[in-house]
Amino acid sequence: MLQHEVSGPVNAITHLDVLEVRGIWARYALKPVTGKRHQLRVHMAALGLPILGDGLYPTLTPEGQIDYAHPLQLLARSIEFVDPLSGEPRRFESRRELQGLVQDGGR
Repeated sequence: MLQHEVSGPVNAITHLDVLEVRGIWARYALKPVTGKRHQLRVHMAALGLPILGDGLYPTLTPEGQIDYAHPLQLLARSIEFVDPLSGEPRRFESRRELQGLVQDGGR
């Protein structure tokens, strides 16, 4: 189930931009070029920057111990693609927001 980076040909690409840094926490814009399973979570964990609330990476949360009060802080802000039927460009944006950066080191 869990993925990891290995040496060899690159098969997953993510562009990363730092949006905000607040103490030990930061917000990033992650732009996957490819669409591999758990790609964003694996890349961030490999950089030593696991996503807040991630129960898989870098450490798998034991079954029955998931803390639903602190969900994964990963949000698909927008998605865009060319419609395969009409050929028209499509773009969808979310109005949802992340819980925000934690000041005290949080979870």
